[in-house]
Amino acid sequence: MRHDNQPVCSPPSRAAEFARGPRKAALWLCSASILLLASSASAVLASTTIEVTNFGSNPGNLKMFKHIPDEMPAFAALVVVMHGCQQNARTFTDESGWTLLSDNLHVALVMPEQQQANNQNNCFNWFDPSNNVRDKGEALSIKQMVDKMKADHAIAPNRVFVTGLSAGGAMTSVMLAVYPEVFDGGAIVAGLPYGCANNLVDALQCMQTGHPFGGPTISFGGGGPPSMRSLANSSGGIPLPPSFCLFFPLLCPSGPDGNSGFTPRQWGDFVRHASDHTAPFPPVSIWQGSTDTVVNPVNATSEMQQWTNVHGIDPASGEQDTVKGFPHQVFKDASGKVMVETYSITGMSHGDPVDPGPGPDQCGTADQFILNVHICSSLFVARFWELTD
Repeated sequence: MRHDNQPVCSPPSRAAEFARGPRKAALWLCSASILLLASSASAVLASTTIEVTNFGSNPGNLKMFKHIPDEMPAFAALVVVMHGCQQNARTFTDESGWTLLSDNLHVALVMPEQQQANNQNNCFNWFDPSNNVRDKGEALSIKQMVDKMKADHAIAPNRVFVTGLSAGGAMTSVMLAVYPEVFDGGAIVAGLPYGCANNLVDALQCMQTGHPFGGPTISFGGGGPPSMRSLANSSGGIPLPPSFCLFFPLLCPSGPDGNSGFTPRQWGDFVRHASDHTAPFPPVSIWQGSTDTVVNPVNATSEMQQWTNVHGIDPASGEQDTVKGFPHQVFKDASGKVMVETYSITGMSHGDPVDPGPGPDQCGTADQFILNVHICSSLFVARFWELTD
């Protein structure tokens, strides 16, 4: 059966029979064209992003896509790339620059994709206890994708990395916390710290204010309507709506660290208690726009405190410089190795930083939530993971 996209050489028409030249030559040229087209198609397909359907029990009901570059070496690196809300796996991977980096650096990619049946906005459910703990839901589905890539391709067991934007960034925090033995590095872009929320209301509170678990409450003391006094006395205070602190920050108390309701030690405990892992944890790169109104930039501070604490690093020990004009901090362990870094992209709202162009420090394509701010986070993350060496 012929499909419309298959190359076909039709028998010569009556007019063609009057054309000059031997018929054998025409048939030879036709056959050669088929071979050339087949060869070209094979080369394209070798580095095409494709869907994989049989990758395990998939309890999170996610889709899996993979991108295998040409000439992938033995013991190649693997990067898990996770999209944000209202995005899909293939477009986000292309526009963030990871597809091009995969081909240039000969790094394999696996791209989980959320389904609308799970979340109407196509967000990963990073805040749901049935999806954000070890061996359950979406977290296990993503782990099964990594296992499938290892089974089907020559992936180096110590060169597996994970990154994501927004909800994908928050899910990156989940994967680094619940499967630290699987990953050798992570990059959280406009994401949230692990343990910040375990339901949708708390997730909104965390995103908007950095105040987890319902955020602040207000107490009427001895005044106010009787119904309000009764509720406040029984609950310790009346919970304020998630947007309250965003508009009235001076009325919201800060925790002992001045940023959230948790100390660095408490943030670190969320990660330590997520698995029985005792070996060193993965290094983490943290990216955040300074004017993000979807995910409050204070969350990047909490992420930094979480991962420096996990690595036993004083969060006040950061060394500051600038990269492409943007504030950058590195946090080193006792041996001098950088284990945590942060980028604050001045003036950037919610999105993934890119720098479209052909230059050696450029990559990405601008789009909604893919923002041209003249620095391509994917490339600098790849350098942080030493994939460009």
